[in-house]
Amino acid sequence: MTTLDDLVEDMARLTDAPCTLEDPAFRLIGFSDHRGDDVVDWIRERSILERRSSDDVRAWFRALGIEDSPGPLRTPADTGLGIVGRLCVPARHLGRVHGYFWLIDPAGRIDEATWPEAVRIAESAARLLDVAERRQAHRDALFRDLVEGGRLAARASAVDLAQTAGLDLDEPVTCVLVERPELLDQVASRPSRPGVVWVRSATGATGVAAAVVRAELVAGTTGLDDLLAAVGLGRRLDALDRVTRAATGSVAGGVDRIAAAHRDARVALRVARTRPPGSVVAWSTLGPLALLGVARDDDLAAAVLAPDLRTFLDAAPPDVLTTLRTWLDEAGSASRTATRLAVHRQTVYHRLGQVEEATGLDLARGTDRLRLHLAVELAPFLTGA
Repeated sequence: MTTLDDLVEDMARLTDAPCTLEDPAFRLIGFSDHRGDDVVDWIRERSILERRSSDDVRAWFRALGIEDSPGPLRTPADTGLGIVGRLCVPARHLGRVHGYFWLIDPAGRIDEATWPEAVRIAESAARLLDVAERRQAHRDALFRDLVEGGRLAARASAVDLAQTAGLDLDEPVTCVLVERPELLDQVASRPSRPGVVWVRSATGATGVAAAVVRAELVAGTTGLDDLLAAVGLGRRLDALDRVTRAATGSVAGGVDRIAAAHRDARVALRVARTRPPGSVVAWSTLGPLALLGVARDDDLAAAVLAPDLRTFLDAAPPDVLTTLRTWLDEAGSASRTATRLAVHRQTVYHRLGQVEEATGLDLARGTDRLRLHLAVELAPFLTGA
């Protein structure tokens, strides 16, 4: 089956020029590997790296009449904006522009004899984009039924959604959330992949796409590279990966049970946002932080952040908090804590004494240690509660 990537490559071969395909808002859909005459065009490079063009560039091209052009249109260079001459081929279907093919052509050498075929390629892309958008809207609606609707609605929608990804209705699945610039704009035009269906999920933040995934495809993936490859986000770009965060939810026993996996993935993504870009957080690794998904923040704060604990966490010196965290992680071993922090054991005991004095807790008691551990882990997420 012909894909948009295929059509981009077809256009590049036809014109013997580097090619990009962008949507009407100048967001990148695809690009060719064709290097042409090795002409450096910073607008093409920026479009590929940042997935879209700047406001000035968009305004400049629109002023040239590309939105109304019935066919290919040569656009001039602009040294101030870093633009070289190119050929624009609008991707139009039923009178509506669905995108633009851009061919780098500073010397104006693309033969006009190729233009009719270029138009046919662009029309094919426009039809695919039109179908893809309508199909994606349907998938988005099915997913909303699954995560927001009742059990009966979920079962009916699960049948349709499972078919789109070649999933058995009752096979184990999970939910993957990816926060990546412009990914939501790319979801509809992404080629399908067995065992994976992408949706534009409402997660309370922009730029987050969701995938319902056959659980075995992402089992054991820990790094971002492996996860993105497993869910079909190919043609990796390091500049994007460095600002991407991702999360995986719990494993659900069937597509109609994906709501729980989606909820858990949202909690994992919340934790991922507190970590460096490029982080992947799995629900299964959250430990006490999983509580963020089962209670409201204010309820959790009331339960684990008593006034004396909140005051201590707000006012404690960083070295005291670091010592406490390390000691709790090391199961109360002062010697291992001292080794990790490169301090004397008496320093560890002194700092823990400061904790007891400030909180009124007895660190020899298991329940008091549990209270402290929960407070230390959850407080960064509950400070606004």
